[in-house]
Amino acid sequence: MIVWQALFVVYCLFTTSIHGLFQDFNPFANKNISLKFPSLNRWEKNVMATGQQTIINSDSIYEWTPILSNITAGKKDSFVFTIDAEASGYGFAPTYEVLMFISGNICQMPMNRSDVDLTIYYSFNETVLENPNIGQSAVFQDGYIQALAISPVQSSSSNATSTYSNLYVVAELVNSTTEQPLSSSDASENWEYRLSISENDLVFQWDVRPWVEVLDTDMNSALLSTGNVTADAKVYHNYSIYDPSLYDLYVYSYEDSVQLNQNYNLSLCAVKNGPYLVSSQNTSNATVTSNSTNPLERTDLAIQKKITEYGGSVTEMFYVTGLNASTTYVAYLTKKISNGDGLSSVGGILFSHVYFTTRSTDVCSLIFGLDFCSDVAYSVPTSSFSVGNKTLMAQTYDHIAEALYANFSKALQLISCDADKDARYSPVMTCDDCAEAYRDWVCAVSIPRCTTTSSQYYIHRDKSHNRNDYLNKFIKPLDDYYEILPCIDMCYTLVRNCPSDFQFSCPNDLTTEDLLYQSYNFYMDTDYSTCNYIGNSSLMVIHPLDDT
Repeated sequence: MIVWQALFVVYCLFTTSIHGLFQDFNPFANKNISLKFPSLNRWEKNVMATGQQTIINSDSIYEWTPILSNITAGKKDSFVFTIDAEASGYGFAPTYEVLMFISGNICQMPMNRSDVDLTIYYSFNETVLENPNIGQSAVFQDGYIQALAISPVQSSSSNATSTYSNLYVVAELVNSTTEQPLSSSDASENWEYRLSISENDLVFQWDVRPWVEVLDTDMNSALLSTGNVTADAKVYHNYSIYDPSLYDLYVYSYEDSVQLNQNYNLSLCAVKNGPYLVSSQNTSNATVTSNSTNPLERTDLAIQKKITEYGGSVTEMFYVTGLNASTTYVAYLTKKISNGDGLSSVGGILFSHVYFTTRSTDVCSLIFGLDFCSDVAYSVPTSSFSVGNKTLMAQTYDHIAEALYANFSKALQLISCDADKDARYSPVMTCDDCAEAYRDWVCAVSIPRCTTTSSQYYIHRDKSHNRNDYLNKFIKPLDDYYEILPCIDMCYTLVRNCPSDFQFSCPNDLTTEDLLYQSYNFYMDTDYSTCNYIGNSSLMVIHPLDDT
C-alpha cells in the first residue's frame, strides 16, 4: 500500500507538469475528477507495458495517446481533446474538414452484464459535459468502439484552422434498454477501458480475417503462419526489410477464450492483457535468427517467430512449443500500426481468432526449416531412429529428398538452358522453373505428410509399408499413420515446366483412376487439407467437393 501511495504522488506531480506545459485551457480545472488505478487481476496482466504512452485516468486525451480509465455505476468520465488542424493527415492541413477518429477497448468488465452498456458521448459543445444526451453517442460492442467526429475548417490564404477548438467526450454506464445512466447503488462493479482520439487513424482496430493459418500440429507443438507480409515491408531501393515485431501471437486455453469471446471478442486490450498461456511478445529469444539454436529443440512453453518465404510469398511463422497432448487452443494474432513516425507501441489491430488441437500420440512429428526442402512445414511420420530429436529427423528426411533430386539435376544439365529463346524447349519456361517444380514434387513424394485422423481423402499406411523403400529403410515410422497425399497440381506443374525429353506424365481420373487416388489427390475448399501442396500456392486449382 505504501508503494502505491508513493507512485500515486509521483503520478500526480507528473500529470500536473504535463497539463501545465501542453494545455492552455482546462475545462475541468474546477471539477472534482477522481484518479482511479486499474485493478490488478488475471484479466489485466500488464496495463502499462514498457514503452507505452498510455495515460491513466487523465482529463485530457492527446493525439495517439490512449486514456486508461476505470468507471463504476453512477460515475461519469469526462475528457477533452484539443483539435490541431495542421496535425491532421500526418502534417498535411485539410481543405474542408478535420476528422477525429475515436476508438477504444474494454479491458475488463463484470460477468453477465448484458443489461449494461458503456456509452461514449461526444460533441464540440462543452455543455455535453453536463448533459451528455445533447452529443452524438456510440456504444462499446464486443469490447470495441469506433466513432467519427468531423469539424469544418476555416481556410485563409495563410493557414487553415478548425471551426472548433476542442472535442468533449463523456463516458458513462447506462441501462441497455432504457438508455438511462445507472445509479450509484451498483458502484461495486468496475469497468476498465481504453479510449483514444486521433486526427490520423483509428488507434484501436480489428479485422474480420484471421490472417493466420494453422499449418500443422503434433503432440506438443503447433506451427502457424501469417498471410503475405510483403506489403508490410519497408522497401529500400532493391531490397526490403521485414520487421518481425510487427505481428504477435497470443495463445489461450479453450476455456479462457470462451469468456474472452463472450465479452471482448474485438478488444485488443483484453487479448493482450488477459490470462493467455503464452505470447510471442513475452517469449525470451522469440525471434529466430541464423545464429539461434534450432527451434525444433525447444520444449518449454514458448512462441518463436521468424520471417520466411513459404508457399511463394513472404510470411511470418509462429512455432508454439510446450503444449499438452489432445488439447484445443485458441490463437489471436495482433499487429502494430504506424502513428506516422514509425510503429506505435499503443493500439493496433486484432484479427479473428483461430483454433488448433494437438495430437494424442507421437506418431507424427512437426518439422520445418529444412535446408533443401525449405517449404516443408508439416507433420511427418516419426522416425523410430530419432524419437525426441526433431532436428535429426528433419535432416534425415531432407537428405533423402536431396539424394533423389541429385540424378535429375545432372540430367537437367544436358538441356540447352542457356540457348537463344528460339532454341530453348520453351519460350516461357526456363530450366530454373523446371528445377524448382521437380524439387517441390520430390520433396512432397519423399517426405509424406502425416496425420492420425481418418478421412476418405487420406491413405492408411502400415508402418512397414510406406510410400517408398527409402522410408522403410531410413525412417522406419514409429507406428501406423494416415498420409495426406500430395496435390496433383504439383505433378501438372512438373509436366508443364519441364522439357518433354523427360516424358513426365500424370495419372488422370479417366484412364488411371486407381493410380491417381493411390498417389495424389485434389485440393478442395474444406476446413481440413485434402492434399499436401509444396510450392507457389497461387498455382493450385480448387476442385469441387467430392460427396461420394
